[in-house]
Amino acid sequence: MLSVSAGIITSVWMPGSVVDVHDAVDAMRAVEQVTGGTPMPMLSEMTDVEISAAARYEFAQTTGVLAIAVLGSSTVDRVVAAAMKRHTRYPHEFFTSRDAAMAWLNQYTPGYTPGGSQPEGYADGISALT
Repeated sequence: MLSVSAGIITSVWMPGSVVDVHDAVDAMRAVEQVTGGTPMPMLSEMTDVEISAAARYEFAQTTGVLAIAVLGSSTVDRVVAAAMKRHTRYPHEFFTSRDAAMAWLNQYTPGYTPGGSQPEGYADGISALT
């Protein structure tokens, strides 16, 4: 599932998924479609997801995100996220807390001011790739 809310893309992969390079290409096309080509920060929920080396490389090459917070729950998830981080050109962090991940991502949204309100100008609930 892919959605946009308050200027942040959320990508949720089904636990147990195996993501190959074709899935990564499709996901990045969907990101471009949902965002209209405007790079945004992304929360990627990837608990118990296996990602091929080619898919990790494809994700790392995208220009469609400003920063990515990977949300997982295990040591294996952390290792997968670390492997993805090796080639990224944008800020990339792993989190086990959704609130901490969102707080970190908010600094990459338009109009962010510490302690300020949510940015304006983005429609909530846009979704694709379900």
